[in-house]
Amino acid sequence: MKTIALVFLSLFLTKSCQNKKELVENAQAIEATKIEENKTEMPENKVQTGTKVEYEATSRGFFSKIIFENNQITIASDRNNPEKVTVVMLTKEDVSEISNLIKAVNLDELPNLKAPSEARTYDGAPHANLTITSNGTVYTGAGFDAGNPPSDIAKLVSKLVSYSEKK
Repeated sequence: MKTIALVFLSLFLTKSCQNKKELVENAQAIEATKIEENKTEMPENKVQTGTKVEYEATSRGFFSKIIFENNQITIASDRNNPEKVTVVMLTKEDVSEISNLIKAVNLDELPNLKAPSEARTYDGAPHANLTITSNGTVYTGAGFDAGNPPSDIAKLVSKLVSYSEKK
């Protein structure tokens, strides 16, 4: 009787392990298929997709935040009312110009750029900063005086600020 029970149990466990192995193999095949489907759906050249540039200048009595994203500029000048913004839709030429200015910036060096002046340290100028998000990576620059950015980002900052002056 023990022998029959032992043989029956062995056959049952062997069959059970084979079923689990098949389930694991099927799950792996399904996962591989999903990965292949996602690869075909996503374009290979996502150069400027998802690029976002944020310029912010603040002091005790001044606030300006300019965001370039999705072919538009969003300008906020009231830190206490973040919903109060001005949106500027950009032309293709403007988007192209800003994209070229972004490409000219060495993103890896952005945090190491030295500010040409230090007036912000004694409230002589608003403190400004530039943050660029590209392909999911956030590059945050070292602070600088508003109106006097490091030369490597001066053209980009000037272009962004020019939209707030137009409003």
